[in-house]
Amino acid sequence: MPKNNTNNAKLLLILPVIAVVIASGCIGTTTPSTGPGVSILDFKPDFEQLYSGEKVKLQLKVQNLGEVEAENVRAEITGIDINEWRGFGAAFAEKDLGDLLPYDTVTNTPGEVKTVQWTDLYAPDLARGIEFPYEPIVRVSYDYRTTAYKPITLVDADELRAIKQQGKTLPSRVTEYSSGPMTVEIRTGDFVKTSGMFGETYDIFPIYVKIINTLWESGGSATQKTFAGFGEADYPVYVTITPPSGTNFVFSGFGDDCGTAVLVDLWQGKDAEITCEFEVTNPPTIREEKLITVELDYRYRIDATTQIKVIGTEEGSGGF
Repeated sequence: MPKNNTNNAKLLLILPVIAVVIASGCIGTTTPSTGPGVSILDFKPDFEQLYSGEKVKLQLKVQNLGEVEAENVRAEITGIDINEWRGFGAAFAEKDLGDLLPYDTVTNTPGEVKTVQWTDLYAPDLARGIEFPYEPIVRVSYDYRTTAYKPITLVDADELRAIKQQGKTLPSRVTEYSSGPMTVEIRTGDFVKTSGMFGETYDIFPIYVKIINTLWESGGSATQKTFAGFGEADYPVYVTITPPSGTNFVFSGFGDDCGTAVLVDLWQGKDAEITCEFEVTNPPTIREEKLITVELDYRYRIDATTQIKVIGTEEGSGGF
């Protein structure tokens, strides 16, 4: 009996732990993951090995993992000659997926998923004894936006002078930006005094905007998109900067300054930097925190690859 009592006591100690684990599994909630815009979840054929002339399908599944709606989503098969697979030209290779809803932070709803198929493809004609691995590539492109906010603190001239005399600096907070394939870093510099054309004095401070393509190493890239009146670029990103209220852009008149809207070209598709200056034309009477807003508008593309092995037949052909 004492031995049984000891076993029962051990069991009673273990049961609450098990109950906590089970309860934790039932009550816990899963937060949908967010990421760099549209992601290719799956791209594969229904058969990975075929004989010449056999029919095959390719299926693509994508999801918008970002926090902004992806617009004009298109998918295109490349990497193979679609005509060799009896696909009847470029129009057959392209699919229009429309728009993809983003992750909803309010309802905790995952981003929209869409699936599309390329059907009625037939393995190319190869002679008997030939085995050839084909690598179809799918390219997914879409229009996207990334919005970033940088809180800054504005003060009047007297308070700014007192802060400098005390050896202090104005408080600074990190940049917040929406989830997508581009990230934005906004940094602000120290205030300096400058005189205007009519003897007025303004507080001037620079901002540094760095745009980073987070998928550069894996091949993700900004792609051509037309921005009326802004020329062309290899990796174009249209940038709109909204200064805080009570400030304006400083223009030197040479045409090379930052404005409310500029077209930047990512260097080798990787990143770009913009430097602007703001003048405080209407300082607050007391310390105020305000926002610098930077919005990126661009078209983005990502690729995925799959493999199909085709085995040649004696006749080297297959029927429709």
